[in-house]
Amino acid sequence: MKSIIIKELKLSKKGLIIWCIVTLVTILYGLAEYPMVSQYSDSIMDSMNSMPRIVVIMFGMEGLSMDTSLDYHLIMFYWICLITFIHAVYIGVTILSRDQRDKTFEFIYSKPYKRNEIITAKILVGVINIFVLAFVSWIGSIFTIMVIDGTATGVINGKLVIELITITIIGMVLTQVVFLSIGLLLAASLNTHNAALKSGFLFVLVTYVIGIVIEYVGNIDYLNFLSPFRYFIGTEVVNNGINIIYVLIGTLITVTSVYLTYALFNRKDLL
Repeated sequence: MKSIIIKELKLSKKGLIIWCIVTLVTILYGLAEYPMVSQYSDSIMDSMNSMPRIVVIMFGMEGLSMDTSLDYHLIMFYWICLITFIHAVYIGVTILSRDQRDKTFEFIYSKPYKRNEIITAKILVGVINIFVLAFVSWIGSIFTIMVIDGTATGVINGKLVIELITITIIGMVLTQVVFLSIGLLLAASLNTHNAALKSGFLFVLVTYVIGIVIEYVGNIDYLNFLSPFRYFIGTEVVNNGINIIYVLIGTLITVTSVYLTYALFNRKDLL
């Protein structure tokens, strides 16, 4: 199984580097804009307040004022999550269906490995990929607050900013795992890589829209379970910590999806 992991890591290395660059560019772009944003924050907030509330929500600025580095991190965190969640679904689909897409399945599945061992190795590589991207996001976010505050030991409401950033990234990772498991399930249940990938991106889009609708309506939080985007919202995690209920919901979705992935992929005709 070790050789499969090494092979899959090599195959996914280039794509992972590209996703990391996209994430870092997003963070650096936000950081480059900060001097202007901070200088004209009042005007920007007035402009945002004059826009329809649905637009403010779509920009990830609901309830934020940009007065502190933490506020700015939470705005950037919204966009980082969009990137990492799309990546999680993408890697879940690709890691499992790459051999069919590239027509190399005869090579790997003719080796003396059980199909379960191959699936396990691929899932581990998928987990490594999302953890690497999350680590890059964490480092980039810490760099952002260090540049803005001039220190990594800034305190807001009696808590270290770096600790608050870390807990938001932990929530992001938990959601990444959910999206990864959905991608794996789609790859196992659908016949082609393209079909699974399109379904994965559609799933991200639909759950994103559901999340926006829930936020906009404002009094239907009991429907949060319908959208992983709502499990660990940055502002909620900063103010109240990680909600164990959504940890359990995410775990249930992940375990169920992975179990079905093994069951369906073992019966799948790769031809």
